[in-house]
Amino acid sequence: MTELRALASPGDGGVRTTLGPLARFRVQAARRASGRVLDIGARRLADLPDYQYLGHLALVEFPSEVSESDLPLRAEKIDANAEHLPFPDRSFDAVVSRFALSRSANPALAAREIARVLRWKGHLLFLEAAGDARRVDPVTHLRISGLVTHDIERSRTRAHPRWLVQGIATHPSAQYEREIAWLLGTARGGNHDDEESSGLPQGSQ
Repeated sequence: MTELRALASPGDGGVRTTLGPLARFRVQAARRASGRVLDIGARRLADLPDYQYLGHLALVEFPSEVSESDLPLRAEKIDANAEHLPFPDRSFDAVVSRFALSRSANPALAAREIARVLRWKGHLLFLEAAGDARRVDPVTHLRISGLVTHDIERSRTRAHPRWLVQGIATHPSAQYEREIAWLLGTARGGNHDDEESSGLPQGSQ
């Protein structure tokens, strides 16, 4: 768990650019988010990633004073919050969320709403303040909502004394659900009829 990560681009003559967690989050979101994207929690235009392959961008919890004419192409502001997203189920290919759960009065509901509007093969890119003794960790809320988290990174900077956590979350794949069901069956002493266990001696399953 490091504060900063140094990156070098091919055209910079070998000069290494140091990126903090907020900048890394924007870079990752710009690379991964495409199609129909829901962006939650940007406080200014500069917070938005440099999205490259947008079909549509919905901005939730975005400052009302920012003019529509200043928004990126195919973007619109939505008067809503993370706890009550006014979209049908499975509406977005990607959700980009910064501190949506940390700021929410009901982070469990916000996590469920994000999971609801995320398409089955979509992904959530999140940046949150880590939980403390008084609050459940945001990653735990995402997992309880049914999402699977990946590439979790925790970091801290002088500007943000609390630990920050960022990563990716997706709906579980069919293979993942089969493996979890198999493991639960093992833990409960159940029998398995799959190919791997069918050849075991009697009493080994």
